[in-house]
Amino acid sequence: MTPPVKARSGHILLEGRRSYKDLVRVYPEIHKRVVEANRPFMKEAEPLLPEVLLDENLRDLKRDRKPAGYNRQDAAGIRLIFPIPSDGRPEFYFYKPFRAQEVVQITEQVAALLRRRGIKHSVEYDRLHLGAVRGLPPGTGMLPPE
Repeated sequence: MTPPVKARSGHILLEGRRSYKDLVRVYPEIHKRVVEANRPFMKEAEPLLPEVLLDENLRDLKRDRKPAGYNRQDAAGIRLIFPIPSDGRPEFYFYKPFRAQEVVQITEQVAALLRRRGIKHSVEYDRLHLGAVRGLPPGTGMLPPE
């Protein structure tokens, strides 16, 4: 399957009998890519935050628990989210609040890293159910499309 040019979310679903523990040896590289992608949006007051998050996430992965990821509230930054698995299958995804080429790029780079390390997975894009599009707020002077 050819990846899209832009996406809001890029999902990596681990396959087979994979667990969070299987990500321990590759997670530092995944984390590094997310931190580098977010470097332009980092606040100077938080220089140690990426290292602290890396340590916390690795501790959770080693114990086969769902890690926190990298879910900073930077408006234009990429987030790394580990959702609560509905089917027991570990998953993580990269997310931006708008469709962006960076989401597809980082998802494909991490998927290639996992393939090289022999971690079976599948990749999907824009799986988030974000709900119906809301109308414009009243008083904006613009009419919604008909």
